[in-house]
Amino acid sequence: MSGEVDFWSATIAAYQPLQLTSPELSPKLLKRPPFRFIHDIVYSIDARFAAYDHVIPAELRDSAQVDTKEKKIEYLTILINYINKLMKVDLDVNPKKIVSGNEPEKTNIFLQYLAAAVGYAQQDKAALAASAPKQKSAASASTSLSPPAASSLTGPAQTSGSLPPASSLCRKKSSLVDDAARRSSHLSALDEAAKFNRKLSSYSLNLSLSEQRDVRTEGQSIVRMWKALSNPQVETEPSRMPQETLETAIKRQIETIKMMQELLSENHRVIEKLESLVT
Repeated sequence: MSGEVDFWSATIAAYQPLQLTSPELSPKLLKRPPFRFIHDIVYSIDARFAAYDHVIPAELRDSAQVDTKEKKIEYLTILINYINKLMKVDLDVNPKKIVSGNEPEKTNIFLQYLAAAVGYAQQDKAALAASAPKQKSAASASTSLSPPAASSLTGPAQTSGSLPPASSLCRKKSSLVDDAARRSSHLSALDEAAKFNRKLSSYSLNLSLSEQRDVRTEGQSIVRMWKALSNPQVETEPSRMPQETLETAIKRQIETIKMMQELLSENHRVIEKLESLVT
């Protein structure tokens, strides 16, 4: 379709660093994301990162139980409100529109924030878990203390609608600016990581990253190689390849080594940026 605006590629790129096994983020589904598709994405995120399971009620985590329009809207509303609070944003997305399949471009923006907020959600979950015992202890301690008499409260503290001091407003404004910069940095780092991942995929590199290796076997192989090099059993002979062919092969090897060095340097830069997001 000519003139069609691509609003789904950014969503695919946002999820590449998460390496979810399912569901497949295809343009066909992202052009009009169905609710079950969104629920499966969140379920897959929680299965790998346990990022949002602390805010979603148990009865809504099973997609089979979310079988009415009202429950679907409730599920999405919980997530949207949590993302808004966590990322200090105000997403222009309506859960009713998502359920009905309208405004898919806004739904994709919501999905992008859902991916970007995974690390923050994990930190928030850990912070809540750490503060729970302290809050319980503070609550038990407060019950042993008698509340102050009403006459002891004087001045502005008695007014429930009193405004915060101007200094606190300034700090809040600064915090919003910092949060916006942090979100921008986060999305930029994720985008750079996704581009680097695509760049690596374009090379024919047999990295065997998923292959399991035995340390002892690898060590024995290195020892055998060292012994063979230290005590050659055969005399080496000059290569019979033409000099021009040898020079070309050597140049290609040098170019390959330089390429690998550049990839390693770029990999280190990407890792440093990603690490800075969680420190």
